[in-house]
Amino acid sequence: MESLRVFPAVMLLGPRQVGKSTLAQQLVEHLGGAYSTLDDPATLAAATTDPDGLISSHPAKLLVLDEVQLAPDLLRACKLAVDRDRRVGRFVLTGSANVTTLGSVAETMAGRVVIHRLHAFGWSEIEQRAPSPALDAVFTAASAAALVEQLAARVVGDLALLRARVLVGGMPVPALLPPGRARDDWFASYLQTYVERDLLGLTGIHHLPDFRRLVTALAMRTGRLLNHAELGRDLGIPITTLRRFFAILQQTFQVELLQPFLRNPEKRLVKSPKSFALDSGIAAHIAGIVDWATAERQGRAGSLFETWVFGELQKLIALRPARTELMFWRAHAGQEVDFVLARGDEMVGIEVKASVTVGSEDLAGLRVLQQDLGARFKMGIVLHAGKTATALGPRLCALPISAFF
Repeated sequence: MESLRVFPAVMLLGPRQVGKSTLAQQLVEHLGGAYSTLDDPATLAAATTDPDGLISSHPAKLLVLDEVQLAPDLLRACKLAVDRDRRVGRFVLTGSANVTTLGSVAETMAGRVVIHRLHAFGWSEIEQRAPSPALDAVFTAASAAALVEQLAARVVGDLALLRARVLVGGMPVPALLPPGRARDDWFASYLQTYVERDLLGLTGIHHLPDFRRLVTALAMRTGRLLNHAELGRDLGIPITTLRRFFAILQQTFQVELLQPFLRNPEKRLVKSPKSFALDSGIAAHIAGIVDWATAERQGRAGSLFETWVFGELQKLIALRPARTELMFWRAHAGQEVDFVLARGDEMVGIEVKASVTVGSEDLAGLRVLQQDLGARFKMGIVLHAGKTATALGPRLCALPISAFF
């Protein structure tokens, strides 16, 4: 709403089924205007053959164009319309692929559109709680004890609820469905629809067995360092093909890369990014995990927890006006910290544990990071599945995951 009062066009990007169309239709209901989706064959034909005509045929104050990645030339028509009339709040454009990476499209709407990434539901949204203040608190708290005092009241002691939330993820439909066949069917349908509609429609890829194997492999390896050569060898896919497939998965928001923290040139640090599945619920479904016992038996409990926390951190960052970078840290000697938050020159380290207790070994990576960063180290946090919040030093603490999110 605020962006529509400032910019001629607003673009909502995010994966299929995350709620872009619902939000766009609600904007039309609230502000007036017209809604058109390129999922409709007639609208897609018009957008492909005569995009300028489609734009001019809708003189409404606000025009919503849904799934614009299906007709990239439509953005050129929007650019010309905006150049002729710079009124604010003219267009809302949505895309299930990152159209800013599609060739010349990246420059088409430069300076004319503000882009917002729409994420899946956060835990606080699902539980109808106020958004967590943790992201600001970790940078403003005077000490670990002060941070614990500020967040302790948010603790939810239901371990089964937390584990269920990790296994379901945050995609709106399954997140709100009760456990059972309908939820399983949704996940299966989502993957099939993604391949048949987005993949074939956007890229024309026809090596579907190889592509499906890559999707499965990445979901099974969520939270691990990305190694294209190793992945290609394991799957029997040529490295050039694998890189192309992976770029498409990124473009359509099915995988996310987390870059390493590399700000100390004197340290030998791992430079490869981590690869995460879009959603912990989708990753669990692909791995055939139906309950927490299965996750533990497969040795995937930790990686699913980390994937879920990664998504929750992204959502918190998107809600706050202060610019926060999200990275991870790993030294060649083996020390690591799952996530590093950076605001300006201040850093916060976060280690994620699926267990309900925290031992001294869980602080090892945070202590090395603290020594490495010196005065730049603001706070080190071990997020765990238990219900006890404890200060473990002036700048180190253990927090239940529910207290943070």
